Amino acid sequence: MSLFRTLQQSPATISIFHSTKIPLSVSLYHLLDRAFIKLPAKATNQFQIDLMKDKIPTFSQYQYLASNCLHDAKSKQALSNCYPFLKDRVSIAPEATQRVTFRGLESVSPTFKNRIFNEGEYSLIEETFNKLQEIKEDDITDISPSDLFRAPLIIDWDQNLIAADEEGLLNILKKYENQ
Repeated sequence: MSLFRTLQQSPATISIFHSTKIPLSVSLYHLLDRAFIKLPAKATNQFQIDLMKDKIPTFSQYQYLASNCLHDAKSKQALSNCYPFLKDRVSIAPEATQRVTFRGLESVSPTFKNRIFNEGEYSLIEETFNKLQEIKEDDITDISPSDLFRAPLIIDWDQNLIAADEEGLLNILKKYENQ
């Protein structure tokens, strides 16, 4: 916990970047919400939930995550899974005779492990994501918001931990259950 927040006695923040269209995201949001409700009264004052529905982290949040929250292979994998541009993707043409591979950043640079999006790249991703969120479901497009950012992404800003699956979320919640 930061010294500043300790002095203010304000709770930690756990953000969840969430999409109701993704079953895993719905499941993790309900798990986080139920865990918060079940915590003892003292522990519920230790953190608050910041629901970021159908949103993408800002560039400064992304930079913070890439710089401070990638402690192990699981956290690196969690962040990588949320940003499809970081991975190779295979697309099959409608005729099913042609396969096209879109190279992600992992393939482009062997030193990818330390690579993050720059501000220009990220602003394009964020702008396109936001525009795609505005498109009605009835409108047909070849790309969806989850092609740019795939929820869920859970961030405990106090512990510098991220998660994109149940195991990671339970790891984040351990601190608060033991208080």
